[in-house]
Amino acid sequence: MRVVLDTNILVSALIYPRGAPDAIYRAWRAHRFDLVTSTTQLEELRRVSRYPKLRSILPPHRVGAMINNMRKASVAEQLPTWGHDTKVYFTYA
Repeated sequence: MRVVLDTNILVSALIYPRGAPDAIYRAWRAHRFDLVTSTTQLEELRRVSRYPKLRSILPPHRVGAMINNMRKASVAEQLPTWGHDTKVYFTYA
């Protein structure tokens, strides 16, 4: 199964270790699904992590480790856009 994680989920995984977003991220690291990302998303994650309100709670080494790990995933130049009629299902067990 291929999964695209929203950048907010990734940031939340960094802010709240052992929360639901972190469990999703750890599931990918445990090879329970294939992550699909893009260079644009990796740049967005880096940029967002430097916002003043997040900089104090997001250790740069953890952000860097996440980005480096995500570079091992399927990295596209740009993620596809979905139309209003596209069904996207989210499950979490």
